[in-house]
Amino acid sequence: MTEAAELIRAHAQHPVGCREQPEPRGRAELITPTCGDRLELRVGGDAGRIVLSWGGRGCEVSRASASILVDELDALPVAVVRERLVLFLAAMARGSGSLAGDEEALLVVAGNPVRSVCATLAWRALAGALDDAGLT
Repeated sequence: MTEAAELIRAHAQHPVGCREQPEPRGRAELITPTCGDRLELRVGGDAGRIVLSWGGRGCEVSRASASILVDELDALPVAVVRERLVLFLAAMARGSGSLAGDEEALLVVAGNPVRSVCATLAWRALAGALDDAGLT
């Protein structure tokens, strides 16, 4: 098993941020129709420091991606979060890129259209939750 695969498995088995968040400022729920993954991303805090959590069910890749997202982006300023969100989605679309931290492990599935949808589910939900919270 590759280092990236081991990291994905570890995040899926021991997810970061999979918890309720009392009164989040924004939330977004997305469903992947092809496989049934369902994920809700919640955003609290303010523009200076956001608080992230998630819940839902899905495959190993979608759970790991949500965990990595919270692990890497929780407590950062919203401007940094939005920048990292754009970079991640662009790298996944290209199938390559320089990503920070554990995010780079998810590039191993970028070439597979079905798995790529799973890997980007939480990130696309993050964009919706930030918009719902009015955090630009």
